[in-house]
Amino acid sequence: MAKKTERSQSPHAQKLAEWLDSRFTIPGTNIRFGLDPVISLIPGAGDWIAGMISTYFIVMGVNARLAPSVLLRMGFNILLDVVIGAIPLLGDLFDVAWKANIRNAELLEEYREDAAATERHSRWMLWAVAIGVIGMIIALLVLIGWLIAAVVRAIL
Repeated sequence: MAKKTERSQSPHAQKLAEWLDSRFTIPGTNIRFGLDPVISLIPGAGDWIAGMISTYFIVMGVNARLAPSVLLRMGFNILLDVVIGAIPLLGDLFDVAWKANIRNAELLEEYREDAAATERHSRWMLWAVAIGVIGMIIALLVLIGWLIAAVVRAIL
């Protein structure tokens, strides 16, 4: 029964992702976009509204019993879309390029086809992100320490 549910969600996920990320084409180009970047243009709340709509993919993942690492990876895709998408102009361009919903629909499909490989890849991706974040925090702390030392030397 679970397999039947997973199969029925996949076309639904692909269709929703297409509408959100790549339904329309900018005339004269190959640049595709969907409703997600359009919704994100709403001042103040657009990125959050689009992010809330995107969480539906996580709900589909929970219903399909995806591994926690894959669900976290889906959440990271959405979080990155929302956070960077909130930056004026750069965020809009990122929104058109990142396509978090298509990435998450593909994760649903990949997990259905090969759960072990998708879970393994997701774990590696999450570890890489965690190490990168820890590295940035350490670099930021070193920079703050250096700035404090420079200010103290300048004052004394």
